[in-house]
Amino acid sequence: MRRILAEFSSDIRCGFRQFRNNLSLAVVCVAVLAIGIGSATAVFAVLYDALLKPLPYREAANLVFVHNEFPGSQLARTPASGPDYRDLTARQEIFSETAAYYFNDFTMTGAGTAQHVDAVNASAALFPLLGIQPELGRTFTPQEDRFGVAKVVILSDTLWRSAFGAGKNIVGRSISLDGAPYRVIGVMPADFNFPYPATQMWVPLALRPADLAPGERGDKWLQMIARVAPGLTPQRANNALAGISRGFAAAYPDNYPEKTGWRFSCAPILEVQTTSIRSWLLLAFGAVFCVLLIACINVSGLLLVRASVRRGEWAVRSALGAGPWRLVRQILAETSVLAFLGCATGVLLAIGLVRLSNQFGPIHRTTIEPWTLIFSLGLCLLAIFLAGILPATAFSSLPLEQGLRSSGPRASASGSNWRRVLVAGQLAIAIALLFTATALSRSFVKLLDVSPGFSPENVWTGNIGLPETLHNNQSAADYSVYSRFFQQFAGRVSGFPGVESASASVVLPFSSSGWTADLYFPGRPAAAIRPAARFAVVLPGYIETMKIPLLEGRLFTDGDNARSPSVALVDDSFVRKYLPGESPVGTLVANNAEKQRPYRIVGVVGHVATRDLAEQQRPQIYIPVLQHPNSSMYIVARTKRNADITSSVRQTLRSMDSSVALFDVETMPERILDSVKLRRFVAWLLDSFAFVGLLLAALGLYGTLAHLVELRRREIAIRMALGASASSVRLLITRATVSLALMGLIPGAILSILAIRAAKSFLFGVSPLDAWTVAATVVAVFALTFAASWIPVARASRVNALAALREE
Repeated sequence: MRRILAEFSSDIRCGFRQFRNNLSLAVVCVAVLAIGIGSATAVFAVLYDALLKPLPYREAANLVFVHNEFPGSQLARTPASGPDYRDLTARQEIFSETAAYYFNDFTMTGAGTAQHVDAVNASAALFPLLGIQPELGRTFTPQEDRFGVAKVVILSDTLWRSAFGAGKNIVGRSISLDGAPYRVIGVMPADFNFPYPATQMWVPLALRPADLAPGERGDKWLQMIARVAPGLTPQRANNALAGISRGFAAAYPDNYPEKTGWRFSCAPILEVQTTSIRSWLLLAFGAVFCVLLIACINVSGLLLVRASVRRGEWAVRSALGAGPWRLVRQILAETSVLAFLGCATGVLLAIGLVRLSNQFGPIHRTTIEPWTLIFSLGLCLLAIFLAGILPATAFSSLPLEQGLRSSGPRASASGSNWRRVLVAGQLAIAIALLFTATALSRSFVKLLDVSPGFSPENVWTGNIGLPETLHNNQSAADYSVYSRFFQQFAGRVSGFPGVESASASVVLPFSSSGWTADLYFPGRPAAAIRPAARFAVVLPGYIETMKIPLLEGRLFTDGDNARSPSVALVDDSFVRKYLPGESPVGTLVANNAEKQRPYRIVGVVGHVATRDLAEQQRPQIYIPVLQHPNSSMYIVARTKRNADITSSVRQTLRSMDSSVALFDVETMPERILDSVKLRRFVAWLLDSFAFVGLLLAALGLYGTLAHLVELRRREIAIRMALGASASSVRLLITRATVSLALMGLIPGAILSILAIRAAKSFLFGVSPLDAWTVAATVVAVFALTFAASWIPVARASRVNALAALREE
């Protein structure tokens, strides 16, 4: 063992000497490996944080979200109803523990100016289920999680520090939420933000008896989380849920339509929370792995050239008794010096890239974890193998006589064939990467060209949530006070200088708001799959302010209020799907949960994208807020020349009610860009990787051609001495260049087809073999080839025949 360590130490020292003796080559190798390892490490850090990092909850692998599945319906997957939660909690053979919550928000007063806070109403069982202890104080007791008892609240660490200065005396203090007093009983740890990062506080779920009534089975609003019973896996729990679903469907066929494929289901919480980003991150990781592979191939080619120059040295070592394995070990040791230096530099690069990702990417909390460093070390070992194995095997078994005869720096072209293969491999991978990145970039551009169904330019938006009990002692039961407030407020905003019109809506395109409900058409036979539509509650003037086109009938007016018959607007996708070939104006439609209150359709408007420009068009229905008041609405204002009216809106709101906060302020173009943030980030990431891959491939091509010119210098000198012109020499090297490009182009085309098939689901408005994408890729490859060959071709044409022959 001591001898092996001594030899290894000697090999490493030799590697450092080679580093010093060939500094320029070593620096290039380290830089190339740093780019490959650093990029892969940064993407893995994001991937690990989002998908692989164990959740910080007790036995997190056994935690699942419970849903209602409606295959084929626009509802698709919904949360649970109050009765669902109660009945499934009783199924101890499936779930040993359960909890429920829903998203809420409050206006907090008593800690400076009125402030909007994102809250979660959670059952007392949630915190024991997750196994999380508070940083200060305690969590809810079952007695506090009852309707009608004194109100308590738990703060997030972020809110505690920002609004209360991290005061230790916060526990027991009273704060006002929507005008009602809440007693602070605890503060959660800094790393706890369940169920989503913006959560600022938790209040008891406190279900009302009415929420558990049999008539509430169709109202799916509770997010249910559970722990599968001992001995069960999430898959086996799903199978058990399928069994009890049949019993529910038989007992309550109207709420659980089994003939449409309805069933209860559960899925691990990590899987549910990462559904939207999982495939995109895996795509990015595949791309960066290609960059790493190109980097390793590049370094392998450079070391192959260096090894060919050192053939005489290997032959002498072999003559002195060094066996093939000893030579392999020496070459791998020298490669490991470069790889570890590249790895260290790559980690520093990864730290910078992660910071950029946190600032501009879709995930803002990524850090370099210990597992990320272990992964980086694994990449380093992989780089040693990929970059060093070919030079080691190519020259360690070289016959002794041949090595001693070929000790000159240009005595032989042995290894150049392998070098060409490596360059062709780099080009092939770079071509596939470029083709995929170009297709995704074109797809992103096509997506931005999609009309959202309204005119987003110069539209300012902001949210206002009114407390359940308004000032002037208005009762929460008098819901019309909400619509009057928003109507008055929108009227004031519309009078601002620089504002053309203003209105309000409960649901805003490209926001997290909105809901989908089943429909009922009075007098029409029931469909096999119950129709559904996305609901929006709006003030008069909203359609006009957003410039949504009116296609038929009329729009809402101030006369569509609580004293007039219920009316609705539908979009053209609603008409195409549910009322094809007939005029919808005058048709009755109802929310299935409120069959006794049908709306009469008075107009048809154009379809509006809701959350994603790439989404499939789904029916939408609009109802007037004057007939269905709501305590929270988005104010929308169409301004002149994109004027910023935020300060004026805040001032006006403060003059009307200082206890109400304005929040979620953005222009509509900003909301649209936010909706494509993940697509934009991945497209930018793949473009960057494709650029780096092409750059590395160009470097490999340049190195190969330069080495080829050096190897054939004597041949070129003889040709020129015999009368060959500079143009014929240029043609000679150009043919070699084209052959290398073609060697990479053919496998690159095959890899491109395979890659684009894997990425097909990410494309929008672009076919997998789009002609423009193919043309752009081919042009880029030949431009790359031309740029990489320019200097070697020029150098070959300037070879001095007499000087070259004299050297030989």
